[in-house]
Amino acid sequence: MKEELKRRRKTNKRWLLLPAALLIAALAGGGWYYSHQENFIERKFERAQGLLIEKNYAEAAHLLQTLTRQHPDFNRADEALFRLGEVQHLYLKKDQDALLTFLLVEKNYPDSPFNLRAQRLAADIYMDRLEDYGRAVIAYQKLLDQGVAEGDQLQYRIGEAYFRLNNFEQARIEWESLLKLFPDSSLVPEAGYRIAVSWSLEGEYEQAAEEFERVYATWPEHPYGLEARFGLASLLEEQEQLVAALEILQELRGHYPRPEVLEQRIIQVEERIEKKQDAI
Repeated sequence: MKEELKRRRKTNKRWLLLPAALLIAALAGGGWYYSHQENFIERKFERAQGLLIEKNYAEAAHLLQTLTRQHPDFNRADEALFRLGEVQHLYLKKDQDALLTFLLVEKNYPDSPFNLRAQRLAADIYMDRLEDYGRAVIAYQKLLDQGVAEGDQLQYRIGEAYFRLNNFEQARIEWESLLKLFPDSSLVPEAGYRIAVSWSLEGEYEQAAEEFERVYATWPEHPYGLEARFGLASLLEEQEQLVAALEILQELRGHYPRPEVLEQRIIQVEERIEKKQDAI
């Protein structure tokens, strides 16, 4: 009887140990599977990169799309999704698809180093491809509020978006903000020139002339300083101040970056002066 009890106890212990052994085996097997799966996904991602190098953009996009849909938790899924958007945008010219992809990067991977880059490209698609200037303003302003490095560029683009919407007053406000907030930006001369143009388009010739003169006086050798001088001559011509316009145009010879345009305008103004004199 005692022998039977001992045998049963040993058997029970073995049964008790079996679940633990199975659990350890399952964990070990699961770790192997996870590691193998990660390596498999990584190889697919590397294959997609290889296809990009080979300029096989359609196949690369298909592979990246499959990868990001099937493995959204892959440790490089954010990069894979961003690269998909780049391919759609730059090579396949599928702007709506690229926009959606970049917005998904922002939504699904807010802490990703590719997040801000995706937001910027989405804003540029709104602006340059879809001509949705209202949404472009919102997208650029959102980036600007996050303190990104290229703040002067974003501020300029916001002004440009309002300009394309024919909201010249708001465009000036945005460009004037650029002058104040980023005085050392390389975009400052261009912003000053665009402010003058916006005044001119609204028929505010006095303000336009003052701004053209200020830009030229500040940057006399800069391309936009010279454009401002040319713009002032055009403004004077519109106001029938032909002699003053001609003098400025002639002064620009040897300096203006588009000499053929300059010479054509000089001839045009000279002909107008002649016609006026003949009429007298």
